[in-house]
Amino acid sequence: MRKLTAFCLITAAMFLFSCQGGSSGNGAGGGAMGKIVSPDNQISILKGIISQDPKNKRAWIDLGNVSMDTGRYQDAIDAYRAALKLDPRDLDVRVDMGTCYRSIGNPQKAFEEYKKVLHVDPNHAIATRNMGVVLAYDLHKKQEAREMFEKYLKMNPNAPDAAGIRQEIDKLKGD
Repeated sequence: MRKLTAFCLITAAMFLFSCQGGSSGNGAGGGAMGKIVSPDNQISILKGIISQDPKNKRAWIDLGNVSMDTGRYQDAIDAYRAALKLDPRDLDVRVDMGTCYRSIGNPQKAFEEYKKVLHVDPNHAIATRNMGVVLAYDLHKKQEAREMFEKYLKMNPNAPDAAGIRQEIDKLKGD
């Protein structure tokens, strides 16, 4: 019976998550599933999956993403930590966790997470941009922030946020 329950939960979650095209792993959830199932129900489904299969990295990441998207940053951090215990090399999860740390008022911890990502992949664009944000607005290291933003633009000159990043660089030059 327990295996059947786990199978039903996983099948239901897979169907519901497929409605949104899967999770991107970058905290950008929501999609169609958000219109079908409330975030609280998504969290319940994911916790059910995790209780049946605690080594289900995808469920931990999805739990982190839903929690992050709904402003439950500490819950997201806890879920991302669990996912990273299963796979410490998942850089996107580490970036999302860093963003959650910043959101709960711990920019130093966010900085450390982004630094870990950039140590493994110096060209990780989102970690580079986010590091610039933390350096500029939380740690008040304007020159280092500008360098990170410039590096980000070299990697992604046509990024959707490129114009805004260029404005931030100009502001940082004026400070």
